[in-house]
Amino acid sequence: MTVIAIVSAAGGAGRTTVCSALAVLLARRARQVFALELDAQNILGAYLGLDSLMPRGLVHALLDSRQAWHEESFRSVDGVMFVPYGALDATHIGASEAALAALPDWLASALADIDVQPGGAVLLDTARYPSQQAEQAMRAADLVLCVTTPDPAGCVALAAALHGMRRPGAVFYIVVNQIDPAHAMHRDALALLRARVGAAAILPQRLHRDAALPDSFARGAWVFDEAPHAQISHDLHGLAHWLDGWLSGRGGAG
Repeated sequence: MTVIAIVSAAGGAGRTTVCSALAVLLARRARQVFALELDAQNILGAYLGLDSLMPRGLVHALLDSRQAWHEESFRSVDGVMFVPYGALDATHIGASEAALAALPDWLASALADIDVQPGGAVLLDTARYPSQQAEQAMRAADLVLCVTTPDPAGCVALAAALHGMRRPGAVFYIVVNQIDPAHAMHRDALALLRARVGAAAILPQRLHRDAALPDSFARGAWVFDEAPHAQISHDLHGLAHWLDGWLSGRGGAG
C-alpha cells in the first residue's frame, strides 16, 4: 500500500481538486484507490459524486473508539473507495484537534487496517498545513504532494512551511496549480519558487488556470470527460500519468 498526502500551505490552492481528480484517474487505470478526507470542510465527497455532505465519517471514529473508521465508506461510480471526514460543530472540532494531537500515530494505525492490493494507493485530502490533520497525513505518507499557486501569497506561505513539510521517509514534490504563463507575476513567482526549493522538487506537470474546470464541476462532470481537449484535462492526465509511473516504480503493478 502506498499512502499519498495532498497538502498545501495556503487556502484555495486546489488540494481537493487535485486529490479527487488523481483518485478517479488512477482508478480508471485499474488501480485500487482509497480516498480519505482529513479536512473539516468535508467536501471531497461532492467532488467524487455524492449529492449531499456526509454527517458522519473518519473523525467520529477518532472521537468514539467504538466506531470503526471505515463504517461510513462509499464507492464512487469510478470505483474509488471514499471515507468522509464527517461534520462537526465547533465544540467537537476542538475535541478532534486535541485527540489528534494526543494520538500522533492514530491515522497511521488506522490505515494499517486497509486491505489494499499490490499497486493500490491511499490518497489523503488534508486540511491546510499547519494542522493536526496535515501532520497525521504526512507522518503516514510515502509521498507528499504539496499543491501551491504561483502567486506571492502561495509562495511565501510555502517557503515558511517547507521545513516542516519535508519529512524523513517520505518523497516530497510540489505541484504548481492555477498557473497562467501569460501572467508575468506567475512567471516571477515560479522563478522565485525554483530558487527557494530547487527545480528538482517541483514537478514539471503543472496545472493551468482553465475556466473549463469550474464549469464542468458546476455541471457535476469531470473536466477530462466533458472537455477532454481542454488544457486542464491534458494537465490532469499528465499528472496522473506521472503518479501512475511513480507507483509502478515502487513495484506496484498497474
